[in-house]
Amino acid sequence: MKKSLTNLFADASERDKRSAGMIINAIENNNIDGFDYLEFKQSIEKLAEMGMDEATRYKSAFVTASTLGLTRDKLLKTASFYRGIVVKEKSKFEKAMQQRMTTGVKDLEGNVGKLEKAISDRKERIAKLQAEVEKYEAKLEQTKDEIENMSEKVAEAKAGFERAYEVILEQIDEDVSNIETYIS
Repeated sequence: MKKSLTNLFADASERDKRSAGMIINAIENNNIDGFDYLEFKQSIEKLAEMGMDEATRYKSAFVTASTLGLTRDKLLKTASFYRGIVVKEKSKFEKAMQQRMTTGVKDLEGNVGKLEKAISDRKERIAKLQAEVEKYEAKLEQTKDEIENMSEKVAEAKAGFERAYEVILEQIDEDVSNIETYIS
């Protein structure tokens, strides 16, 4: 009967085959034995294929069904029964979706917490590394200043030595010249 029920509710199947299939399976699993709303609906669909107008389809299907013991009251009760099945399926679906949403959100919230912690840890490490970089940059500048100061001192010492060297050398050379000149 599944094909015929799928055909009976074709508009629903065209919109969402999976959802319609779940609802139709629930109806099939709870199908009442004998001629009831579902068989009546099948009769209406067959008469529609013959091109009958709606009122004639319903009247003709009911006349035929009444020969099989279907009453208006039974038809309405069984339609209400199947409607109840569909409503129960919606309730089950909503409950499943709520549970899925709750579980999914909790999982994602857990991931958000982990990601926030990872970001916080990384930012902390970056801050520590930035502080270390700043410390090394300060040390580098201090070292460069020391090099410059030392270079200046070395240059001053060299210049001073060169001046002293020249002066002393000149004096010695002058003394040697004087010795050679004045002392025989």
